[in-house]
Amino acid sequence: MKTFVYGDSFSNAEYCKCPQDKMWYAPFVAGELVDRTRASSSTEEMFLLATNDAVTNSNSRFILGTGMMYSRLMLYTDDLYHKEQVRKGQLQDCLKFFSTQFLRKKSFVFESLHISMFHHTLVWSKYLSNIVLFHSLMTMHQHTWLAVHMHTDRKDYQSPAHPLVLPLLKQTAAMPNYVDQRHSCHSVCKDAGIKPMDYAEYSWHGHHTQPGQQHFASHVNKLITDRNIF
Repeated sequence: MKTFVYGDSFSNAEYCKCPQDKMWYAPFVAGELVDRTRASSSTEEMFLLATNDAVTNSNSRFILGTGMMYSRLMLYTDDLYHKEQVRKGQLQDCLKFFSTQFLRKKSFVFESLHISMFHHTLVWSKYLSNIVLFHSLMTMHQHTWLAVHMHTDRKDYQSPAHPLVLPLLKQTAAMPNYVDQRHSCHSVCKDAGIKPMDYAEYSWHGHHTQPGQQHFASHVNKLITDRNIF
């Protein structure tokens, strides 16, 4: 059995300066750990890699430390067409070509494009749609899975009654495997007064070392037990 883990810097052991066996997901790993986390990873990258892993493996466990990552655009940087370095082989061969573009520059044209591409309602509805589709994929291939939020979005960004959001929100609310933003790592650690290692730079939205990782693991473990997820 394998356990695949996906996430950005908040779930990356090296970035968080935390031993991997002390990371928040470590207690839930069954069998061989396949670490697909990458600092600055986008949501699209996580779901793309997870989908590929899901259809090429059997009887596996999938753990996603996700969130609605505004302004992150997934890039794939291999050469084009016949110049591609990877034209066959394993998914592992492709990982070095993934990167992320952060769209934060200020200009009228850029701002207009940014608002359209990363409109908060659009990002939220796409994220929830990915969760719904991922749930179906997990069921189809008989995998076990868990998806949690690592950070909490601003409430004034959200319109839960929006027609693009509400039907998907109702679907995800019925999934025990999906842990919503109320139980995010940032929220749980803030409530416990555990500051991130880079609090001075990011306040409560920073990255947690072992104390925060372990506290979040305990919180997630209780949810897993209560919901009978694994």
